[in-house]
Amino acid sequence: MVNKIDGFERETAADKKRRKTTSTDLSEGSASLVTVGKDDVYMNTIAFEKQEANNRSSVNDMHIFNAVSAELKDLFSEVAGLKMEKTEETTSQIREKRVNGSLALVLLKKLNRLDKVRIRDGRTALHQEKLRVDSNRLQLQNLLYEEEHLKREIQQCYLFKSQDEEIDLVPEYEFYQNAPEAVSRPTKTQYDDHAKRIARLEWELQQRKELDSHLKELQTLKETIENDIVAKSTRLHSLGPRLRELIVATRPLQEALQMPFEKGWEIQKTVRLLAPPLYLLYTNMIAYSETCDNLLSTMIHGDEEEAKQMESLLQFEFSSHHRIDSCNNRDRADSDNDENDQDPERGVKKRHRGQPKTNLAEQRRENLLTVHPLCVTVTVRAKAGIFSVSEKLPGLAITFYYLPNIDIVTINCSLTDLTIAGTATGDILSMDTILSELFSNDTGLESPNPKTNYQLNEIIEDADLFITLLKERGLGKPYRWAQELCGLEFISAPNNRSLTQSSGTLLKTDYSKKTIPSILRKIRTRWEARIQLYKQIYELESKLIDTSINNEHDHPIRISSTLLQWISISFEDYLASGVSLKFLEDGIAFARDLFFRAIVVRGSAKLESYICIPCCYPETSPIWSFSLNWNGKHTAVRDSSVREMEYWCNSTSTIDNMPLMLPTQLKRAMSCLDIYLETEGPYYTPGEFKHDKSFLKPFRGRPRARPFRIAPNGSNSLFTQI
Repeated sequence: MVNKIDGFERETAADKKRRKTTSTDLSEGSASLVTVGKDDVYMNTIAFEKQEANNRSSVNDMHIFNAVSAELKDLFSEVAGLKMEKTEETTSQIREKRVNGSLALVLLKKLNRLDKVRIRDGRTALHQEKLRVDSNRLQLQNLLYEEEHLKREIQQCYLFKSQDEEIDLVPEYEFYQNAPEAVSRPTKTQYDDHAKRIARLEWELQQRKELDSHLKELQTLKETIENDIVAKSTRLHSLGPRLRELIVATRPLQEALQMPFEKGWEIQKTVRLLAPPLYLLYTNMIAYSETCDNLLSTMIHGDEEEAKQMESLLQFEFSSHHRIDSCNNRDRADSDNDENDQDPERGVKKRHRGQPKTNLAEQRRENLLTVHPLCVTVTVRAKAGIFSVSEKLPGLAITFYYLPNIDIVTINCSLTDLTIAGTATGDILSMDTILSELFSNDTGLESPNPKTNYQLNEIIEDADLFITLLKERGLGKPYRWAQELCGLEFISAPNNRSLTQSSGTLLKTDYSKKTIPSILRKIRTRWEARIQLYKQIYELESKLIDTSINNEHDHPIRISSTLLQWISISFEDYLASGVSLKFLEDGIAFARDLFFRAIVVRGSAKLESYICIPCCYPETSPIWSFSLNWNGKHTAVRDSSVREMEYWCNSTSTIDNMPLMLPTQLKRAMSCLDIYLETEGPYYTPGEFKHDKSFLKPFRGRPRARPFRIAPNGSNSLFTQI
């Protein structure tokens, strides 16, 4: 132990001597470089340490640091051992080792300061280098910007066009071939592009002046020919009355030869017996079908004799109404005499008034609901693109009835060349709702004529009974668009109106012509949409559609779920499902809409889909709501994943998927069920559902969104979050 301590002391003394010598040398060297002032010792010390840090090697300082650290460790161990002995000799040794340890700590502090100086200088150098790099980069960007600016300016110079460049000149070879030498000057222009351009422009000006003069000559000739045509047209128009007289004179000959040239006139006679609104409807429909729509046909049905009698009665009432004012005084005197003469016969009068009020009400009701004997049937057929060539185009026959006492038009619908198959398809082609809400808030459940309410209050206690009476008589519903199609506007008519306008309405001829194309387009769109829905629902009900493959992006994806059932339900069943309340509260679903239920199963999981097809489809897409029964009942109210499934199915575009709207939404619902079960199934044991869908992440974000959306991925598709 003594030898080790002596050796350590000798080594420590040598180290001290070496350090002292080094410090002395550095001090002498630094004294020559740094002038030490009396009042600035601290700054001189900092400068000295900085110079010393630059001159010394950091690697050597690291070795010195490691050696001094080991020396301190040994000193601490030896001091701890000497303290255990507690003798006078050990006390002196501890004092000596404490001095050595203090010197070692001083050396460590110096090495630490030198290391801090090096780090600070390195950071300063790094910062200066960064500034230099930023300055060079900024200068480079400025140069690049100037380069781009010069390029754009050069490009604009290249792209500059003068006004003469927009003139379409004749080719150069034609110019030298046709232009005179006084204009072309080939000896000069062939070598001077500017002179050539000026010469070609001069030749173009001469040519256009010649063409302008020729145009004026042709216009003069055209006016002469037009005057000749007008003269000949006037002569031809004068032949019309003479030809009509000739036809009347040859009528016996037509009958003898059985050549009924006047057959079309008979149809016109029947048309003239129509009520004014129906007459306007018929003429406009015939004109529209002949010019714009060959799939539209119009026919007249009814009793012509009865129509003639009604027309005679209306003319008589109209003439009597105008004679009332001239005979007003005489009528008053006659009424007074009648009252005096009828005094003895008041008993008979009482017996007449004693008839049952119900019979009078029924009689007044019958008079009020009297229908014009003639009606007009307009048949709208679907376009051929929806059906195959061999199929006969189905039609929707719309029959228009006119009620003169109420002054409204009602319609009743029927199918033509179409037989309904299946049980769930009956509501789709229901004649009661097929044209309901063709326009906004036009359900046909109230009379469009304001005066009808006052007429009904006298004979019918319940105004809703009016629509029921119309249905019982097969008259259909009084839609507002039917009134507009027939040119009816319910305003008070002036006193000088003719018979056709004396019923309190005004025939809007111009307005009817404007609304015919839009209304017929609406009807055809609704009819074709219902036909497509009928086919889709029939195939879904009969399971004729392959629901095992989802081919939404032309990359087939297998569907593991199975369609178990597709049926039609009532509004009460839809309301009792418990998943449709939000749509009813938001005014999206109504009792007049069409409702269906589809059941999709996979293993022990069952997805009940409640479908609401709005009455105004295809303007509004079908609305799907789900109830998932698997490890409990999951709905959109409690489960955000079910809410995302509903959003994904309801976001299907009607415009892009109208021919297969319901199958597309159903396949989306089935794919969503597969994704839900395959992402949620691994958290339950035993595992029931096999993972056969491709998706990047089963969940994403704080709401843990599932990959319900199908996205194209090269030659295939995968599922990703919405």
